[in-house]
Amino acid sequence: MNIQLHKRLSRKFIIAILTSSSFVTACTFSVIWFYLANIERLDILYDALSVSSAIGIIFGFTLLSLLGFSLIIFISSFIIYLIYTAHEKELKHYDGLTHTFTTVCMCNSFVMCLILISAFCLQFFGDLNGFIVFALATCAITLFSYGLCHKLIFSVKSYIDKDNERTVKYLQKKSVKRFLPALLIIPAFTQIFPLIFIAGQLDFVEENNSFLQVAIFFMLSVVLIIVGIFPGVIIINEKKNKNILQIITYTLIIIPVSILVLTMIFRPTPNMIINMSMNLSGISDWRTHQYYISIESHPPAMFDGALWNTRFYKEIPSRFFITGVSIFSLGNIKLVCPTRINDARIASLKTTVDDFDEYDIRIKKLKQTAMACVPFDKGEIHLWDSPISEPIFYQKVKSTANSKFLNLLHELK
Repeated sequence: MNIQLHKRLSRKFIIAILTSSSFVTACTFSVIWFYLANIERLDILYDALSVSSAIGIIFGFTLLSLLGFSLIIFISSFIIYLIYTAHEKELKHYDGLTHTFTTVCMCNSFVMCLILISAFCLQFFGDLNGFIVFALATCAITLFSYGLCHKLIFSVKSYIDKDNERTVKYLQKKSVKRFLPALLIIPAFTQIFPLIFIAGQLDFVEENNSFLQVAIFFMLSVVLIIVGIFPGVIIINEKKNKNILQIITYTLIIIPVSILVLTMIFRPTPNMIINMSMNLSGISDWRTHQYYISIESHPPAMFDGALWNTRFYKEIPSRFFITGVSIFSLGNIKLVCPTRINDARIASLKTTVDDFDEYDIRIKKLKQTAMACVPFDKGEIHLWDSPISEPIFYQKVKSTANSKFLNLLHELK
């Protein structure tokens, strides 16, 4: 009885902490601090933290961003859990079948990764027909799943003996033998989404051998598959002895730990989640805009024409115009940067998997670029994207246009 009371009090205490305003505020301030620290602009942190009305909104969008990112990375875990839940009443009658169920799903995922990457390489390096290669790869994965299910599920003596003892012989049903292996392929195929997502954020040193790049990408894909399916496997194997609240607790622990493991390999992961939450909440806007500023508040000479496209109009003598990007806007603070911040930001969200030092260089470049950003009071700068004819520029600006395996990754994007 005392143990039961202790558990109830512990649950209420944890729920009280998670729903308290102090916890929400601390999480929100941490997100803002991390975002500004990443661009080394903590000089505006105090003014940003003085705003309390947007705390709940920022916290909500941070959770939404984390959920969206988790849905992409852990989609195979969600799918495998749904499939298992739909067949749980039958599967739980067979000792060890739950573990076999998850083993088949994991093996399918690994084989899918090997076959699919090999197929893309054959299509790219061998210049083969992509449709035919993909069809053959799909057939190979399907045949493997059916063969594995036959060996590990439908031919195992302990399962057959248990099935014969039951009134309804579940494993001997033609529909189960026909459709269960096909269902267990679905978590493997959903791994394509995180692979494509991560592939779009990868770079390689172009001088390296293409086959070495393929090997590195394959190893990274295997790690991503393990990270993606691991939470679902753990939850399913623990579900038999846990109630719903314990399952939720496991989920809330396992997913952040898995994201932490992913961060060790794919370092831009926290930046991607934080940037996503900032964009969704409207605090950052990485689109290029035109702004006008009063000459009385800021002299035009402060804005280098090569960086800001600084200009004015004869008909508007008291104001001048710049081109920039508002990367942070909260309360009365608006941080506006030159447009070159976009290239530095995009580069900082990628990682060069065969040269880990390159990521530090890109982050350093992002911080250096952000030093040119100017913080404004919101009343000092105004958005004006409507075109005005015949501007006069303070400085003429010359506009510039923005490995085989790299080309393959670009095809996957």
